[in-house]
Amino acid sequence: MMSQIIVGIDFSNSSMVALRLAVDIANRTGADILMAWVETKEMDKEEAQKQLHDLAITYTPKLNGKKISYIICKGRVYQAIANLAKNEKPDMIVIGAHGKGGFDEKYAGQNTFKIVTECETPVLIIRETFNFDKHLDKIVLPIDSSRDTRQKVPWTIEFAKMFPQSNIAVLGVQTTKVQTVRNEVVGFVRSVETFLDKHQLPHTVEYVDAENITTATIEYSNRINADLIVVMTEQEKTISNLLFLGPYSQQMINLSPVPVLIVPVVQLHGAAK
Repeated sequence: MMSQIIVGIDFSNSSMVALRLAVDIANRTGADILMAWVETKEMDKEEAQKQLHDLAITYTPKLNGKKISYIICKGRVYQAIANLAKNEKPDMIVIGAHGKGGFDEKYAGQNTFKIVTECETPVLIIRETFNFDKHLDKIVLPIDSSRDTRQKVPWTIEFAKMFPQSNIAVLGVQTTKVQTVRNEVVGFVRSVETFLDKHQLPHTVEYVDAENITTATIEYSNRINADLIVVMTEQEKTISNLLFLGPYSQQMINLSPVPVLIVPVVQLHGAAK
């Protein structure tokens, strides 16, 4: 169960998709929704307040007795959202990957990435093309050799329980030929399998060799027609990541065609137990 979800709103199509998905999740978890708009020069504050009010009226009947409200913040987008999250302590933040200069820019989704790195809250990122007609059937859970790679398992289970028809696709990603490291990945995957069996959740396991965890995860997700990828704010570091493509979570924000749930390494959120 959750108590609150913050949704970043900039009135772009992407943020409207994020709001709609947040409402679905709220109805499955009993959470209230807090819409957050950050003041910009592109929109008058009174107009933004009117639109937020209209959205609250529109979506209130679609929530199962829970509350939807809004707040107007000042400052840089990522700092405003991060500060709000620190004060409100939501269970999750939901934002669109593309916005009106707000939540995504030309390349690297700077505000989105900064929100992810600044917040100690899981962030769910949705693209405008999200398909509401398709059930959430397959959740990809990439496992590598990093010490914290399994911290995202409880949140994966949380989503699997929200969407009972879903299957968890565990992907063991091998980025080296060093046998001790490869064995470590296998050990991590087996411990994840044991945990999923304990919760009686359907799952599959597959291994891939890859130089870059992001591209390997996305290629696998496309191949199985996945609906969600769950990752950490940072994963195992490879030469490909460090020299060419940048931080793992930033790559995921840029490249993933499906929603990405990014879980902070610093803590396991209380909603996912």
